[in-house]
Amino acid sequence: MKSRTGWRNADQVRKIKIVMTVIAVIVCISVASGAILVWVQLKNPFTKPASASVSSMAEEASSKSGALPVYDDSYNLVVVNASTPLKSDFQVQSDQLEGITVDARILPALRKMMDDAKSAGCPLKLTRGYVDAKEQDKLFAAAVQDLVKNQGFTQVRAENQVQNTVGRGGYNENQTGMAVEFAAEGEAAGTDFSATPQYKWLVKNSVQYGFVLRYTGAKAAITGVASNPRHFRYVGGGNAVKMREYSMCLEEFEAYIRKQSPK
Repeated sequence: MKSRTGWRNADQVRKIKIVMTVIAVIVCISVASGAILVWVQLKNPFTKPASASVSSMAEEASSKSGALPVYDDSYNLVVVNASTPLKSDFQVQSDQLEGITVDARILPALRKMMDDAKSAGCPLKLTRGYVDAKEQDKLFAAAVQDLVKNQGFTQVRAENQVQNTVGRGGYNENQTGMAVEFAAEGEAAGTDFSATPQYKWLVKNSVQYGFVLRYTGAKAAITGVASNPRHFRYVGGGNAVKMREYSMCLEEFEAYIRKQSPK
């Protein structure tokens, strides 16, 4: 038979075993929790869709630009090009700045961008904005006839050439009221706008107001339009920042956002 001292020692051993078991369980749970946390961080399964991220970027960019209005991407990312006509139900909310018609929704950002450019010593002159489809067709036809009459182009060749510069009515984003063109204030005829301080300021700062340089030589094969350093398009603050970060034109970015959006 065990002595009283033996029983006491056995009881202490059992208690120690119980304590050690509890500690082992706690350690196992901690290790498992840590492993799960690492897995979550690596896999990142709870990341918000890109569209939500872009919306937050838009709000951040707009707040930096002086609480500019934020619009939905169904407006911001409207794509119009030679193969994608403007939808018949699209409505331009006409307003004017410096005698140029634009969509009223872009006016706060456009006005602030031009005011800030002037304050920075790079005053801009607005030269083009909204053009309705009928007027665009007239511009297209006139440019085609000029090439045929004065440069000996065939009708087909002239039309193909002009589609890359002027564009047909309804297939040109001038009909959105979201596209604008600039000149340096007081610039002489024939000035290379891409060599002006105004152009350099716009390329650096326009995204903070929701505008991007729409047509570049590097993206001409995608946009179908030749390089135009004067032509800027409103896409919303967050989208503009992301487009520059990803080096995407509007066609590429709109397709990217569409793929990222939940179905």
